[in-house]
Amino acid sequence: MLTFGSKFNRSYGIYVPFRDTHISVTVYFNKTNTYIGFVTDNKINQMCRDQEVKTQIYKDLTQSSFSNTFLDIQNMKTPNLDIRNQFCNVLPKHRQKIQYLGNETIKLAKVEAANGKTFESCLYIYILGFSDYEGDFLYFLAERQHIDIAINKKLVRTSALQICTLDCLDDMRNMVQFYNGSSEEELNTDKGSTNEDVIKDILTSSDTRNSDDLGLLLGTSANNIIPRRM
Repeated sequence: MLTFGSKFNRSYGIYVPFRDTHISVTVYFNKTNTYIGFVTDNKINQMCRDQEVKTQIYKDLTQSSFSNTFLDIQNMKTPNLDIRNQFCNVLPKHRQKIQYLGNETIKLAKVEAANGKTFESCLYIYILGFSDYEGDFLYFLAERQHIDIAINKKLVRTSALQICTLDCLDDMRNMVQFYNGSSEEELNTDKGSTNEDVIKDILTSSDTRNSDDLGLLLGTSANNIIPRRM
């Protein structure tokens, strides 16, 4: 049995087509805070080990070349609102190139604020892809909207998971360089977390973390896990 840490107490599974098969992606979150994590299934993990596919997880969307180039991401801060990296839409000039593949809304609770107004605590999930690379590229956005009654504030946080073949990744980097005029050095700043990093975060933070749990989530024997940076 998996033992999860205090950061997560909910999960939501998504089943989507990728390449010539279907894959599962699980979004882990907490009903009482804004923390978000992604875990991919055994098929994707094996493709990564075979160096056919690369996955990256972004807790800060400013570190994602795809997000910075193709998406309208906004931030806002007021006395009762704290929004960081909220996905608004695909940028108008790229809407022929980027397509919506999925959109899910999970309503968790209704919360009454100090002013008497009622707000919903929600998880929004968006799936995007390139129109010209159907089946080779997936970009998941998970947006957590949480009402913190202790500080009387609505908190919005967004994380992303990018899954793509290596050929598509090379083409995307060329597109980013073309549209943004980015140098090769700037492209190398696109850094997210690996699947292993996030899984370790999802499992209990105890010093006695169970390596069998890690192996189960990665779809391999814990003894065969070789930590690597993607």
